[in-house]
Amino acid sequence: MKDLIMGYATNCKFDDFYRFVASTRQHCEPDKVDIVVFINALGDEFAKVALEKNITLIPVENVWKWVTSSKILNLIYHAKMVGLQALIRLSSGSNRTYLEEDYRSTVANWIHPQAGRWITYHTFLKVNSSYRMVMTSDVRDVVFQASPFDDLDSSKLHIFEEAGIYFGEPTPENVDSEWLSAVYGKKTLEEMLGKPILCSGTVLGGHHLMMQLIELMMVEAQRHRGKPLDQAMFNKVINYEFPSNQTVKHNLKSGAVLTLCGDHEGDWEIHDDKVMVDDRLVPVIHMYDRDSRTKELFLSKIPSPQK
Repeated sequence: MKDLIMGYATNCKFDDFYRFVASTRQHCEPDKVDIVVFINALGDEFAKVALEKNITLIPVENVWKWVTSSKILNLIYHAKMVGLQALIRLSSGSNRTYLEEDYRSTVANWIHPQAGRWITYHTFLKVNSSYRMVMTSDVRDVVFQASPFDDLDSSKLHIFEEAGIYFGEPTPENVDSEWLSAVYGKKTLEEMLGKPILCSGTVLGGHHLMMQLIELMMVEAQRHRGKPLDQAMFNKVINYEFPSNQTVKHNLKSGAVLTLCGDHEGDWEIHDDKVMVDDRLVPVIHMYDRDSRTKELFLSKIPSPQK
């Protein structure tokens, strides 16, 4: 049974897209891993690379960028969502199911892509339900050094901490705390004080567990569509709703993903053009552009064909 990597890349720059798909396919063979990227139409060069690398592109149209700058367009979407909610309450059977699907699709297109992507992932996995493990990943700032699926327990959900960052008083350096308070209020933030901040950008797990997570995230995205802050929703879901005995929380020095934000100095090194932690090759580097050394390394190792 194959594994799956899904990325969401609306309005992505080609160079960032290329580094993601080229590095992913280099280390994840097509007979073992399917790679799917949800993207809007950005040019022929994206399609050409996807064909060369055996990557499947799924078209999506997110209007958040335009809605935020158009009061009329925003009003139209609000009116449609409110109208659909009213009809859902008055409907039953197949009519209700159709209206609920239409509402989810409308919300996914309207809210910020980082939150809307969970609804898109759910739609895809309902149809493509035969994968062993599934990884959801950011695209803009992620590169692969090896397959992330090797030696992972497929009966667990694998999530990754941001380096040395914990929930506390909101500050410019701790924006996650501000986001959590904005979505769920100060009481929830107080309950989360001292807990490590978990990254929503890279998650791996068995198909069933990933569907469970995605369904919970989808509910939060619809419930808090006015403040669709993906990181806040993810941390709330993992800490309060997802079964802890089915979760593995990896710190900076463990797991398949190294997330380079926060206090990470001295925890990793570059050896022979590879990022290592305690002499262990880390399969996935997230936020590689946050550090000048890793940014220079991967821009050099994976040059854009347009250059």
